[in-house]
Amino acid sequence: MNNWESNLFITDGTIATYQQRENLRQFKLIAEPIAHNILPEITLDALGYNGSTPGPMIVVKQGEWVELEVENRTQEPTSLHVHGLAKPNTQDGRPPIEPTPKINPGESYTYKFQAWQAGTFFYHSTQNFQENLGLVGAFIVLPNNLYTHPVLLPDRDYTMIVQQWEIEQPELGKVFPGTYKPIKYGTKPNYFTINGKCFPETSPLHTAFGERLRLRFINKSSSSHSMHTHGHDFNVVEVDGFTRTGMMDDTISLASGKRIDVEVIANNPGKWPINGTKTFHESNNGHTPGGMITQLIYQE
Repeated sequence: MNNWESNLFITDGTIATYQQRENLRQFKLIAEPIAHNILPEITLDALGYNGSTPGPMIVVKQGEWVELEVENRTQEPTSLHVHGLAKPNTQDGRPPIEPTPKINPGESYTYKFQAWQAGTFFYHSTQNFQENLGLVGAFIVLPNNLYTHPVLLPDRDYTMIVQQWEIEQPELGKVFPGTYKPIKYGTKPNYFTINGKCFPETSPLHTAFGERLRLRFINKSSSSHSMHTHGHDFNVVEVDGFTRTGMMDDTISLASGKRIDVEVIANNPGKWPINGTKTFHESNNGHTPGGMITQLIYQE
């Protein structure tokens, strides 16, 4: 196993299981209706992969081949696209524009392609606003061992997928408990999540003094989100899978479809917020604090 792979984490999520055959990893995703709690009192009648939203994080090594079977247990046709990774036209997953089939209810389709480029990507449905209902997940391609020097390995590597949801609520400023079906068009989102949870239900990121952290931010929502780390500057090391150097900052602007990787040196002990900076995005239907906030916590 690539040492880097053992350092990967996705809080409140899972890492996809797979079958290995030589230079090939085989995965299976089941697109299906799910009941998903973004807060203990708010359940979404949503869609997910393998029972969750975001779906399980897929991890492969650069140069490996991927077989990705998608089974459709929803009531509509679906498809799957891995965003940012170039593939043969027949495997890109954007029907009817491309020669990739829609996957009808009760059917399966297996995509096959090579993960030639290292970086942070994500997968999602391309059909009928299904990504707004939860059909999205992270897809990480780790550098080949030939190009990975131990000095460059992060001590911990965290992925954070930001999502937004529009659900019916009687008024702003309060959270009204219940089970809700998200409005698939999502033009007026009022709940904001990191890895499927609203603050204060987001699980924290842990570190120890002196560690090197990689934070991978992924945005497939229809809005842009600005993400900020309190108490720490960071080095932007990759944007959409392409290496960057000499880009120090403390806030990034994460447009729809973007993936930005930053490195943080854990040199300021405490309990620190990592949050979106748009005020309403730090709330649950206007009730604060909430929404797109998590914490970086130093261990004793």
